[in-house]
Amino acid sequence: MGERVQTDIWGRAEAMEFIERGPELGRLRTALKECAEAQGGIVLVEGAVGCGKSELLGWVGEQAATSGAIVLSATGSAAAGTRPLGVLRQFLDGPTLPGRLVGPLERLIDDGDLPRAARRFTTALHEVARRRPVVVSLDDLHHADGASVHCLLHLARHSARSRVLVLLARSPGLALQDPQLDTEFLRQPALRRLRLAPLGPAGVAELLAEGFAPPGPERAEDFHELTGGNPLLLRALVEEYRAAGCRPGTGLQPAPGGPYSQAVLTCLRRGGPGVWRVAKALAVLNHPASAELLGRLAGTTPVATAQALGALTGSGLVERNRFRPAAAGALLDSLDPTEHGALHRDAAVLLRTEAAPASRIAAHLLAAREAPDTWAIRALREAAEEALSRDLARRAIAYLELAAEQCRDPGLRAETHVRLAEISWRINPSAAEQLCLAEPLAALAVGDLPVSSMTPLARLLLAHGRLDAARRVFDHLREHTDPDAEWVEHVRSDLPNPWVGHTRPQTPLPDPAERLDAAERLLRVSGLTDVTLAPIVAAIHLLIDRDRASVAEAHCRILLAESIRREAPGWAAVFGSAGAEAALRQGRLPDAENYAHQAMAALPERTGSLFLGGPLASLISVYTAMGDYEAAARQVNQPVPKALYSSLHGLAYLRARGRFHLATDRVQAALADFLHVAWLVRAWGVDQPFHIPWRTDAAEALLRLDEPDRAGRLVIEQLRLCGPGGGRVRGTTLRLRAMTVDIAERPELLSQAVEALRQSEDPLELARTLEALAESYRALAEPARAATLQSRVWRLTRDCGKRPRSRTVAHAYADLLTGTAPGSAATTTADLSESEKRVAALAASGYSNRGISEELFITVSTVEQHLTRVYRKLDIKNRRQLPAHLRITLNRV
Repeated sequence: MGERVQTDIWGRAEAMEFIERGPELGRLRTALKECAEAQGGIVLVEGAVGCGKSELLGWVGEQAATSGAIVLSATGSAAAGTRPLGVLRQFLDGPTLPGRLVGPLERLIDDGDLPRAARRFTTALHEVARRRPVVVSLDDLHHADGASVHCLLHLARHSARSRVLVLLARSPGLALQDPQLDTEFLRQPALRRLRLAPLGPAGVAELLAEGFAPPGPERAEDFHELTGGNPLLLRALVEEYRAAGCRPGTGLQPAPGGPYSQAVLTCLRRGGPGVWRVAKALAVLNHPASAELLGRLAGTTPVATAQALGALTGSGLVERNRFRPAAAGALLDSLDPTEHGALHRDAAVLLRTEAAPASRIAAHLLAAREAPDTWAIRALREAAEEALSRDLARRAIAYLELAAEQCRDPGLRAETHVRLAEISWRINPSAAEQLCLAEPLAALAVGDLPVSSMTPLARLLLAHGRLDAARRVFDHLREHTDPDAEWVEHVRSDLPNPWVGHTRPQTPLPDPAERLDAAERLLRVSGLTDVTLAPIVAAIHLLIDRDRASVAEAHCRILLAESIRREAPGWAAVFGSAGAEAALRQGRLPDAENYAHQAMAALPERTGSLFLGGPLASLISVYTAMGDYEAAARQVNQPVPKALYSSLHGLAYLRARGRFHLATDRVQAALADFLHVAWLVRAWGVDQPFHIPWRTDAAEALLRLDEPDRAGRLVIEQLRLCGPGGGRVRGTTLRLRAMTVDIAERPELLSQAVEALRQSEDPLELARTLEALAESYRALAEPARAATLQSRVWRLTRDCGKRPRSRTVAHAYADLLTGTAPGSAATTTADLSESEKRVAALAASGYSNRGISEELFITVSTVEQHLTRVYRKLDIKNRRQLPAHLRITLNRV
């Protein structure tokens, strides 16, 4: 435990304890006792600023005065250190100076002979000491003037057998104004040296127990880490906590300009100009540095640098040649911004001469906001790559932003902008989009963009859907290189699928099976980086388009989790959107919705970004497939940039919006969107039936508009482009082809479509095709086969997550068709086919044509055709005249 004394270190009235100072207090008591017994001597108390030297000297003075001794006290001052005998003048002005000493002190101060003045000073004090013990106390010995120190040394040397105790305090590592006197003090045989170290964790805990009620020593290590055990800093920190009403268990950090910060600055300024300069240099370097480097930055001599480091370490502010973070922050916050920036700039220059790592140099350049030469630009770029290797993308972006801002070389600046855009994609695709569309494209136009930057720029532009701009970059690339070179072909194979349509015919890409196998291999072996992002995304979309959506989704799930773990929201948006598309293709609507929401949530900026088209298209498609048209409409009504309609991302958005319009009976609007897609892909030369099957989209709209001939021409062309084999696109095309031929020919085509779709992973499209086949069998008077197929349709759509109303209605149909529905009159409707009865029943029950289409999984055009035949057979003009017994009673189910 500490020793209780009447010292109020908390600024309160009650007595407190000196902590971990028991041995020192014991030796001081012994010195006072021996002084009273005419065994005078000298005690040198050494401790860093804030470690309690002044309090200890004050306590000795109080103890001596209480015992009847005369106490002469003074404090060295850097400002007054040049005034001869300034310390003795403080003695003369002191309130405890006996009258018999006033005259002698005044005379010796005016004496110009220092040796004689020293002898007179010793004689005068020895004379007084015959009556009462004398304690001469001098704090901050290192700041005292040399003449006064000479007099005190003479007194100490000749007081071994007198009742005079010389008590001195100084900070270690700080030399006296006259270094020779330093050595003389240490030679004195009666010298007692007391070293005051900062408090350890146990001492801090004991102090905290005194400072808080109830005690809070459990956070002693945290307090010790912030203060280094320096009592001055510790008192200030506790004061700050108490003023803020906080307990030691809270996470409060010292506030800028608060008591803790002020205490740090006090410690540093009291250390003198040398300590202040070295402290600034060390805080700016923020890294253990050699004394030589530190002195060069601080502008101090090797000796002064070493002394200052010793003082800073002794104060607890520095540990292992490194500032404690909170203390460094307090110091740096106090600096003028101009001085702060200049120190960082100078540090960067010095570290370059020391061949320091680029990351250390770049950190100072960034803090200074200066990159004065090409070497600085290259250091920033090298540091950005190092940061990126540790997934510190934001730091890498900061380095490259400064490099791009400060670079004067057009080519290097453009190259830096391209790399910055690549890395920015991790965090914010919209920011990357703006970067890659401005400076690099301008440099490309005037020939300043290096060839090495053309490929990544083309990939970026494609990723943002800017196909025209990407084509211009690729054309420049071919002009500057051999277009048939192996590496150019490798670049082409990495580009997303729409680019394939622009490849040259004399260098064909591998066949589909080989490409699919290559895509899977790439996904298995490639790590996710800024360079591999484009080929990875291209491989995923290829798998989705070619009916391997489950494989693609498995990789999306892994890559999405990795993107989140690596804090790369831009990547998360990419893989969330791709995952939504893959899950939608598999008919897993809730999972697709979840992926799409993750993609939207990952986008830091939505307004103005072309990349928004991808995740937005996914959400529209998912809600449309679910039958949740209100949710889909909310997404369709979101504002999007005009440029989206002329970008690759706009293709997905236009198709999704068109499908929504088609599902909500806005057929003309749907057809307009599909034809806009057709115009774009033809203009860009990327008309690929598997990736963008706009012909089937448009054909479905044309069938709804009762234009089967136009629809037929489109689906025939689509079948020709697809070629033989199975798959989703071919199955969909065969379904629509069946809708353009006579009813008797439909089952064969629809059966082919079902067989093709069985080789895909799309249960929703399979359900549509099975429904069309069931409808054909009903029309051909084969109700048993139709019922079997319809049951499969219900199960498929239920498992996919589509809104489950169909099964309830189906029960009511069963009542109607078996003649058990209330008020049924089979004779009235005997001439109606089963499919016509179903449509008529729903129409009589108040369903719109769109609602009937949803319930029966048929097109609105088919509904209209059925109703026309029903009206003719029943000899009525509209649905209001439909017989009441046709109405189905849903509440009976």
